[in-house]
Amino acid sequence: KAAAGIEVTLPVVLALPTGRRPLDLERLNPRGINTIRFSNGSAVLWGDRTLAVDPAWRFKHQRELMSHYENTLREAFEFIVFAINDRAAEQQVLTALRSFFVPEFAKRAVRGDRFEDAVQLKVDDENNTNLTRDAGELHAEITLRLADTVERFVISIGKAGIFESVAR
Repeated sequence: KAAAGIEVTLPVVLALPTGRRPLDLERLNPRGINTIRFSNGSAVLWGDRTLAVDPAWRFKHQRELMSHYENTLREAFEFIVFAINDRAAEQQVLTALRSFFVPEFAKRAVRGDRFEDAVQLKVDDENNTNLTRDAGELHAEITLRLADTVERFVISIGKAGIFESVAR
């Protein structure tokens, strides 16, 4: 979840250089500029964007999460270095990766209706050929559908006409 919004207060911020004048979030947000605004008497961080050349990486929390995964996996998988490079090692890595990502799916860090929709793991003969094994390499391909952020909540409300009924 993005570290932003009414849950992220900045208690030492009492005033802003812009005063109470609202900033144009419709221009700033798409450019990756987050703001500080006041809500219920507290200053809060308002925005989850970051500067990005690639629009697929516009959300700050996704970059942070991916960096966390990369560093955690690099440290957690030292056990496989110097193992026998065969299908048994592939299965061991696949099991460990699945064990790592199932809780991530459960806490909604990756999204999909099923685990397989959110996380794709590939550790098999297709990406681990005799050539890669001879080079001393074991390859694991991980594709994640990272959780997105609600940036705008749109409410549509209207009066029912003679043909629409309102359930009671």
